[in-house]
Amino acid sequence: MSHRPLIHMLVAALAFGGLTIPGLGQTLLLEARGGLGMRDFVQPDTNLLDPTRLRDINAELLVSIPNPATLLLPGEFRPHLGASFDPGAGDGFAYAGLSWTVRAPVVPVFVEAGLGAAVQSDVINQGASRFGCAVQAQAQASVGLDVLPNVAVMVSVQHIRDFGLCGQADNPMSNAGLRLGVRF
Repeated sequence: MSHRPLIHMLVAALAFGGLTIPGLGQTLLLEARGGLGMRDFVQPDTNLLDPTRLRDINAELLVSIPNPATLLLPGEFRPHLGASFDPGAGDGFAYAGLSWTVRAPVVPVFVEAGLGAAVQSDVINQGASRFGCAVQAQAQASVGLDVLPNVAVMVSVQHIRDFGLCGQADNPMSNAGLRLGVRF
């Protein structure tokens, strides 16, 4: 599967930095994230400190939108769109969902949780897949540190599974990685 259309879409969105909604005067602020990760880090005999396992490239875009829910809950809710792929193996997955970010009041630390859906490239290419369903559930979590006012580094984990709902045994994927985020 060629990942170029997704990469081109993310780069084009980043070029705008902030999109203004005509008539409302509201600016949608963007955050771009990227980094390296390892797949299936929970498998037996996995060495988390082995740098040769960092093969996945991750790119993600989050959009800050006006959100009335912030009056009820602390933090910020943002839609996210992303992809992870292994250039050597030529496979990957795309995902979308909603992230909830809560920042500490004094220290430059934040935690984030997200839920959504993912599609593996093997399903799109109609090849053999570790998942029985075309669309899988996707959950992610991050702990980050704001190193500059609009720049953060974070450790992230991501879990994808179909719960065995489509006639194939459940074979979840758990990934971990390091990412850099830039808010525009």
